[in-house]
Amino acid sequence: MKKEHRYHLGVKSNVRILSLVDSFAMEASYKLTDFGANAQRPELREYLVEEQDVHLTAYADPNTYQLIEYVNKLATILNRQHICIDEQGLIKGLLNLPEIKDKWEKLKKELMQVNPIAAFEIVKQKDRELAQPVELIDNLSNAHFMHLFLYTYPFSKRTEDILSQQQWMRDRMGIGFAIPVLQTFRLSTTEEGKVVSVETILDEKKKIDKALLVKVTGQETVQLKHFTRAEFLYEETGVLLTAHMHIFEQLNEEYTTDLYLDLKRNHD
Repeated sequence: MKKEHRYHLGVKSNVRILSLVDSFAMEASYKLTDFGANAQRPELREYLVEEQDVHLTAYADPNTYQLIEYVNKLATILNRQHICIDEQGLIKGLLNLPEIKDKWEKLKKELMQVNPIAAFEIVKQKDRELAQPVELIDNLSNAHFMHLFLYTYPFSKRTEDILSQQQWMRDRMGIGFAIPVLQTFRLSTTEEGKVVSVETILDEKKKIDKALLVKVTGQETVQLKHFTRAEFLYEETGVLLTAHMHIFEQLNEEYTTDLYLDLKRNHD
């Protein structure tokens, strides 16, 4: 029996890239349909994620509005994702890939008609992404809503009080590289439900390819930092009720991001 849940997501971001210092806030609403176990692979859980509204609520620079509106327009091809997730919170299948590709072909024609020179690199990059489902699924997992939904997915029904683990996570600065981190999960029970608190820090014992970062970003100095603090509230059945997350990342003192994510399930 399928179950439907509606969520509201708030995003606030402060970004510094060299001389550019910017901030913005945006809101979005989502409908999540839980179909339960997948018929062909019952070890996977099947969901339909529908992004129903995204809009900026504040921005410091007019150019930010134009940039984010353009990014959001590109993201409309992914506003409906039929996915399968394993017990570890990893997306293992995208069931409506043909639908997404059809949306992209229509949007691509529109972008090329409006400004083919400006759209050329974007089109080439998106064509490559859609031709590689692994890369596409990685990008889906990194979107704000899915990042929150999957972050403590394996712990929604566990009973351990404290659990620590090492992991590689994709950066939140938009560079596209993996960061080694140490995560500590603390589980507790309240009258409202199960609380999962998380602290994630950079694992300084692991080696990072700084030469590659310099090549990709053009930044000569790498002083990598990462810190995440988050709290998730679940019903006893494992349904996510709220999630609050603060992420700070730094490539160096001239390249930082400060991100606040707040997710809340609407009353049915």
